[in-house]
Amino acid sequence: MANPLVSIVVPIAGIVAAAVGNKAAAAGWGAVFGEDAPTMKSQKAAKKDVAKRRKQAKKDGLSASEIAAIKDPSDDQPVWKMMLWALVSGVILQGLRVAAKRGAQKGTERLTTRRPRPNRG
Repeated sequence: MANPLVSIVVPIAGIVAAAVGNKAAAAGWGAVFGEDAPTMKSQKAAKKDVAKRRKQAKKDGLSASEIAAIKDPSDDQPVWKMMLWALVSGVILQGLRVAAKRGAQKGTERLTTRRPRPNRG
């Protein structure tokens, strides 16, 4: 990768492929299972929501057992779903990222390399 344009385009293609792939995987997960994909962002939002509900329950004067009954729905997630998401978000997205990087590298090199003049004999 001696060409500086190639060294700029290849990482950008990987980042774009990862972002698009992540959104597509999350949308596919929602279409198949009818729930949000268990991404880090959604898990963090669910934990915040549970903390907010517990805090509100304390303010409302609920008993300790009722407050303890408020649980994070992601805790009840089956293990196989978590493993499936890890597979989808890890292996498949990494493959997509690598393919995008290779395609961008070959395409950019093809566009930027000089071609010899045609032989007009």
